[in-house]
Amino acid sequence: MGRRAGGVLCDIGCASFWYAAALQSFFRPDRLLGVEIEGHRLFRDGRTRIDYAKGYLMPLRHAQFVVADYTGCVEPADIITAWFPFLTPAATLAWRLPLSLLAPQRLFRQIRHNLLPGGVFFMVNHGLNEAGLAENWCAAAGLRFAARWSEPGVLSGHRMSPPILSWWTAA
Repeated sequence: MGRRAGGVLCDIGCASFWYAAALQSFFRPDRLLGVEIEGHRLFRDGRTRIDYAKGYLMPLRHAQFVVADYTGCVEPADIITAWFPFLTPAATLAWRLPLSLLAPQRLFRQIRHNLLPGGVFFMVNHGLNEAGLAENWCAAAGLRFAARWSEPGVLSGHRMSPPILSWWTAA
C-alpha cells in the first residue's frame, strides 16, 4: 500500500509517545499528533507522561502531544494509528482506567469522522479475538477493511498470542 509522505498523522493512546520518532521516520507526515487521555499520570520519578512526551518530541519538527479523550477530538488526519486500543473492560481496568472511558463504538465513529478521504487507519490488536471485536466496531463505524498481518514473535514479547495488525480506509 504505497502512499506519499506528508499530511497529518494522529496516534491515539500514545502514552508518553516514546515511539514518535519511529512514526515520523516511517510515515514522514508534515504534522505528527499524539493524543493520550491520561497524560497527567505520575511516575515514580515525579514526572508525568507530558514531561516525557516533551523530551521525546523535542528533536522532532511539527510534532505535538495532546492530553484529551480522542472520542471528543476533531483532528482530521491522513493516517490514524492505534496501538492496542482499549476494547474490553479487562484491558481498561488493567491500566487502572475507569470503565466510563471504555467506549469503542464512539472511538471508531470518531476515527471514521476524522479520517480524511484517501486516508488509512492502522491498528494493532491483542490476538484474533480482540481483532474480531475491532473488525465489528470498524465495520459498524463505516470503515472498510483493507489488509491484515500477523507474525509470531514480531511485537509479541510477553503476549500469549501474536498481535494482529490491520489497515482500514473510509468506506
